[in-house]
Amino acid sequence: METKLWLGTSKIDITPQHSVPLAGFSLRSEDGGCKGITHPLYARIFYYRHMDGDGREMQALLVSADLIWWGSERVPQLKLQIHEKWGIPEDSILLHGTHTHSGPQTSTQFSDLLGKADLRYIVELEALVLEGIGQAMADREAVHVEFIRGRSDIGINRRKMVDGQCDFKANPGGPHDSEVQLVRYRSLTGETKALLVHFACHPVANMENWVSSEFCGAAMDTIEQTLGGGVVSAYLQGCCGDINPAGADGELILKGNDDEVTRIAKQFAGDVLGAMNGEWERLEGCPLTARIVTLSAPLQNPPSAQELVKRMDEPGVIGEWSRKLLECPPRLQPQRPLDVVTLTLAEGLSVVAMNAEVVVEYGLYIKEAMKEACNGRVLPLGYTNGMIGYIPTAAQIGEGGYEAYWSTHYFLLPAPFSEEIEPMLRQAIREIAECTNA
Repeated sequence: METKLWLGTSKIDITPQHSVPLAGFSLRSEDGGCKGITHPLYARIFYYRHMDGDGREMQALLVSADLIWWGSERVPQLKLQIHEKWGIPEDSILLHGTHTHSGPQTSTQFSDLLGKADLRYIVELEALVLEGIGQAMADREAVHVEFIRGRSDIGINRRKMVDGQCDFKANPGGPHDSEVQLVRYRSLTGETKALLVHFACHPVANMENWVSSEFCGAAMDTIEQTLGGGVVSAYLQGCCGDINPAGADGELILKGNDDEVTRIAKQFAGDVLGAMNGEWERLEGCPLTARIVTLSAPLQNPPSAQELVKRMDEPGVIGEWSRKLLECPPRLQPQRPLDVVTLTLAEGLSVVAMNAEVVVEYGLYIKEAMKEACNGRVLPLGYTNGMIGYIPTAAQIGEGGYEAYWSTHYFLLPAPFSEEIEPMLRQAIREIAECTNA
């Protein structure tokens, strides 16, 4: 019997209406609130409803917001509100951030140097998203699903070993993922209703203290304007933990501004629109099944209270890190909950989402592991349903560098992750692939 998929979308302006500190760069921490707006921030909301031939209904929700991430301490209550209001299963709700470094901080659990959270804004944000979900549900209609791949070369690996040290430098020979994955939803009369755009690259081109949806948001605006007809195009951020946009000279952008954002957005939008001219693959609707696996991601040995006391008067992030760990002993726990959520959106198309900054090697591994299950049609996401910090590979943990070591102070982790995290996560991915294939 025929199965049907309905999709409803909305696009909600979540730009702060008052000056707030921006998240992502410690160099902004002394500048106070943002100075203005170059590119507004939006939440693009996709509401899914599927009914099989026996009349069984399933719902799912995907919110892609121009935020650095969603605060782990706020996500459970927001998901519960959504479930109680509309009956959408909590495991089938994905609150995703594009990871722009030019939007407000949404978590109170990290260093103030990453941007101090403005609780007034967070409350306003959540109210706007709830309103947008209602709009998306009212917009639902039956759709067909199509899939195609493209390519973009805007990203470059940012970890380079120099004289035995891991430097924050462009590494053209390092791992990266140039694949762009596109999912198109068309009404039964053939018009394009919505687009999902999946890619992996840090949105860090703008270092100035101005609100910006960064290259990914600006590119989505361009794509929506080009396609017309009220199309909603949502960017889904992949495993970009060690991938940055390259400057015109091929090096990392270290002091960029809106000119860089505009340049990269134009190139990326062109890559997406060019890929859309290819031959699309039609996918069949299927039950909107969700599975969640929570791993206890192990940390290395945490410092003692005596060690922290000795360092609490040090300047900068180390002193703050020491003081905040001492103020909140639960932060010294030797593990963090790493959630891996798999949501099936169509026959042979799944999202695998994690509440962390995951490096590109894991995204590539997810695609490889899921080849048999869905011909590689899988969208690996970081920055979803909260944030615990960077998830590096075992080799990167041995090398050190920002992702593996220095970032832990900003995320108020008592120690870097243990090398055991890699085999643990890879095993979970293999099990997910086996379940998807079953």
